[in-house]
Amino acid sequence: MLSAALAGCGVPTGGAPEPIPTSQVPYDLGSPSPTATGAPSAAARLDEPRVYLVAEDGALVPRGRSLRSDALIDQLDQLLDDLATGPTASELTDRLSTALRPETSLAVDELSDGTVTIDLGGAAEAPAGQESRRAVAQIVLTATSLPEVEAVLLTRAGQPVEAPLPSGELTSQPLSAADYEQLLTASASPTS
Repeated sequence: MLSAALAGCGVPTGGAPEPIPTSQVPYDLGSPSPTATGAPSAAARLDEPRVYLVAEDGALVPRGRSLRSDALIDQLDQLLDDLATGPTASELTDRLSTALRPETSLAVDELSDGTVTIDLGGAAEAPAGQESRRAVAQIVLTATSLPEVEAVLLTRAGQPVEAPLPSGELTSQPLSAADYEQLLTASASPTS
Protein backbone atom coordinates (compact mmCIF):
# COMPACT_ATOMS: atom_id res chain seq x y z
CA MET A 1 0.00 0.00 0.00
CA LEU A 2 2.77 2.45 0.99
CA SER A 3 4.77 1.67 -2.17
CA ALA A 4 1.69 2.34 -4.32
CA ALA A 5 1.26 5.73 -2.61
CA LEU A 6 4.94 6.62 -3.12
CA ALA A 7 4.86 5.54 -6.75
CA GLY A 8 1.79 7.68 -7.31
CA CYS A 9 3.63 10.75 -5.94
CA GLY A 10 6.53 10.37 -8.33
CA VAL A 11 9.04 9.44 -5.59
CA PRO A 12 11.44 6.80 -6.92
CA THR A 13 11.24 3.52 -5.03
CA GLY A 14 14.51 1.96 -6.01
CA GLY A 15 17.37 1.80 -8.40
CA ALA A 16 21.01 2.75 -8.23
CA PRO A 17 22.04 6.33 -7.50
CA GLU A 18 22.90 8.38 -10.55
CA PRO A 19 25.28 11.35 -10.66
CA ILE A 20 23.78 14.73 -11.44
CA PRO A 21 25.57 16.67 -14.17
CA THR A 22 27.41 19.68 -12.75
CA SER A 23 25.46 21.99 -15.06
CA GLN A 24 22.25 20.97 -13.26
CA VAL A 25 23.57 21.59 -9.71
CA PRO A 26 22.11 24.90 -8.45
CA TYR A 27 24.00 27.77 -6.81
CA ASP A 28 27.48 26.39 -7.55
CA LEU A 29 26.97 23.69 -4.91
CA GLY A 30 29.16 21.39 -7.00
CA SER A 31 32.11 23.79 -6.76
CA PRO A 32 34.75 23.16 -4.12
CA SER A 33 34.16 25.25 -1.01
CA PRO A 34 36.65 27.98 -0.25
CA THR A 35 39.33 27.12 2.26
CA ALA A 36 40.01 29.23 5.29
CA THR A 37 43.03 31.47 5.02
CA GLY A 38 45.12 32.89 7.75
CA ALA A 39 48.55 33.03 9.19
CA PRO A 40 50.01 29.73 10.36
CA SER A 41 50.36 31.27 13.82
CA ALA A 42 46.66 32.16 13.89
CA ALA A 43 45.81 29.79 16.70
CA ALA A 44 47.74 28.56 19.68
CA ARG A 45 47.36 24.99 20.85
CA LEU A 46 45.77 24.57 24.26
CA ASP A 47 48.70 22.44 25.41
CA GLU A 48 51.33 25.13 24.84
CA PRO A 49 52.17 28.31 26.78
CA ARG A 50 50.62 31.40 25.23
CA VAL A 51 50.77 35.15 25.31
CA TYR A 52 47.57 37.06 24.67
CA LEU A 53 47.60 39.99 22.25
CA VAL A 54 44.97 42.42 21.02
CA ALA A 55 43.44 41.84 17.57
CA GLU A 56 42.12 44.66 15.37
CA ASP A 57 38.57 44.01 16.57
CA GLY A 58 39.66 44.38 20.20
CA ALA A 59 39.43 40.69 21.09
CA LEU A 60 42.32 39.06 22.90
CA VAL A 61 43.94 36.26 20.92
CA PRO A 62 46.47 33.64 22.05
CA ARG A 63 49.83 33.14 20.38
CA GLY A 64 51.93 30.12 21.28
CA ARG A 65 55.41 30.41 22.67
CA SER A 66 58.28 27.94 22.94
CA LEU A 67 59.93 28.16 26.33
CA ARG A 68 63.56 27.38 27.06
CA SER A 69 63.11 26.04 30.58
CA ASP A 70 61.18 23.42 32.49
CA ALA A 71 61.14 25.36 35.78
CA LEU A 72 57.74 27.01 36.30
CA ILE A 73 59.14 30.33 37.59
CA ASP A 74 61.47 30.55 34.57
CA GLN A 75 58.58 29.74 32.21
CA LEU A 76 56.48 32.49 33.78
CA ASP A 77 59.37 34.96 33.53
CA GLN A 78 59.84 34.11 29.83
CA LEU A 79 56.14 34.42 29.03
CA LEU A 80 55.82 37.73 30.89
CA ASP A 81 58.98 39.08 29.20
CA ASP A 82 57.52 38.14 25.80
CA LEU A 83 54.25 39.85 26.73
CA ALA A 84 55.98 43.02 27.97
CA THR A 85 58.16 43.12 24.84
CA GLY A 86 55.06 43.14 22.66
CA PRO A 87 54.13 41.43 19.41
CA THR A 88 56.80 39.79 17.25
CA ALA A 89 57.39 40.99 13.68
CA SER A 90 55.03 38.31 12.28
CA GLU A 91 52.40 39.16 14.89
CA LEU A 92 52.64 42.83 13.89
CA THR A 93 52.13 41.71 10.28
CA ASP A 94 48.99 39.91 11.51
CA ARG A 95 47.95 43.33 12.93
CA LEU A 96 48.19 42.29 16.56
CA SER A 97 49.06 44.80 19.27
CA THR A 98 49.17 45.14 23.03
CA ALA A 99 47.40 47.28 25.60
CA LEU A 100 50.52 47.30 27.79
CA ARG A 101 52.60 50.49 27.82
CA PRO A 102 56.03 50.10 26.16
CA GLU A 103 57.86 50.77 29.43
CA THR A 104 55.91 48.12 31.39
CA SER A 105 57.89 45.40 33.09
CA LEU A 106 56.38 42.28 34.64
CA ALA A 107 58.23 40.29 37.29
CA VAL A 108 57.23 37.12 39.11
CA ASP A 109 57.37 37.99 42.79
CA GLU A 110 55.94 34.83 44.34
CA LEU A 111 54.24 31.57 43.38
CA SER A 112 52.18 29.79 46.02
CA ASP A 113 49.34 27.26 45.76
CA GLY A 114 48.63 28.01 42.10
CA THR A 115 48.57 31.80 42.57
CA VAL A 116 51.35 33.89 41.09
CA THR A 117 52.09 37.40 42.33
CA ILE A 118 53.27 39.61 39.49
CA ASP A 119 54.86 42.96 40.23
CA LEU A 120 54.18 45.70 37.69
CA GLY A 121 57.08 48.00 36.88
CA GLY A 122 57.46 50.96 34.59
CA ALA A 123 55.58 54.23 34.43
CA ALA A 124 53.10 54.70 37.25
CA GLU A 125 50.45 55.91 34.82
CA ALA A 126 48.62 52.82 33.61
CA PRO A 127 46.29 52.72 30.63
CA ALA A 128 42.75 53.86 31.41
CA GLY A 129 39.27 52.54 30.63
CA GLN A 130 38.96 49.68 28.22
CA GLU A 131 42.71 49.55 27.59
CA SER A 132 43.44 48.99 31.30
CA ARG A 133 41.01 46.05 31.33
CA ARG A 134 42.65 44.58 28.25
CA ALA A 135 46.14 45.07 29.71
CA VAL A 136 45.22 43.26 32.93
CA ALA A 137 43.46 40.54 30.93
CA GLN A 138 46.59 40.05 28.80
CA ILE A 139 48.67 39.51 31.94
CA VAL A 140 46.18 37.18 33.63
CA LEU A 141 45.42 35.08 30.54
CA THR A 142 49.12 34.78 29.66
CA ALA A 143 50.17 33.67 33.16
CA THR A 144 47.27 31.23 33.51
CA SER A 145 48.07 29.63 30.14
CA LEU A 146 50.48 27.52 32.18
CA PRO A 147 48.40 24.71 33.75
CA GLU A 148 50.07 25.09 37.14
CA VAL A 149 48.90 28.72 37.46
CA GLU A 150 45.28 29.20 38.49
CA ALA A 151 45.23 32.85 39.56
CA VAL A 152 47.20 36.10 39.42
CA LEU A 153 47.67 38.75 42.07
CA LEU A 154 49.04 42.09 40.84
CA THR A 155 51.31 44.35 42.87
CA ARG A 156 53.32 47.52 42.26
CA ALA A 157 56.46 47.94 44.36
CA GLY A 158 55.16 45.10 46.54
CA GLN A 159 51.80 46.75 47.26
CA PRO A 160 48.52 45.17 46.06
CA VAL A 161 47.02 46.79 42.96
CA GLU A 162 43.30 47.20 42.47
CA ALA A 163 42.88 45.70 39.01
CA PRO A 164 39.90 46.29 36.73
CA LEU A 165 37.57 43.46 35.81
CA PRO A 166 35.85 43.59 32.38
CA SER A 167 32.89 45.35 34.03
CA GLY A 168 35.20 48.13 35.22
CA GLU A 169 34.84 47.09 38.86
CA LEU A 170 38.16 47.16 40.76
CA THR A 171 39.42 44.28 42.87
CA SER A 172 42.61 43.42 44.74
CA GLN A 173 41.59 39.74 44.90
CA PRO A 174 43.39 37.05 42.84
CA LEU A 175 42.28 37.10 39.20
CA SER A 176 41.57 34.01 37.10
CA ALA A 177 41.28 33.37 33.36
CA ALA A 178 37.51 32.96 33.81
CA ASP A 179 37.32 36.59 34.96
CA TYR A 180 38.45 37.74 31.50
CA GLU A 181 36.96 35.11 29.15
CA GLN A 182 34.47 37.61 27.72
CA LEU A 183 37.38 39.64 26.29
CA LEU A 184 38.29 36.73 24.01
CA THR A 185 35.49 37.75 21.63
CA ALA A 186 35.12 41.11 19.96
CA SER A 187 31.37 41.36 20.42
CA ALA A 188 31.72 41.04 24.16
CA SER A 189 34.51 43.59 24.51
CA PRO A 190 33.72 46.18 27.13
CA THR A 191 33.11 49.78 26.26
CA SER A 192 34.99 52.60 27.90
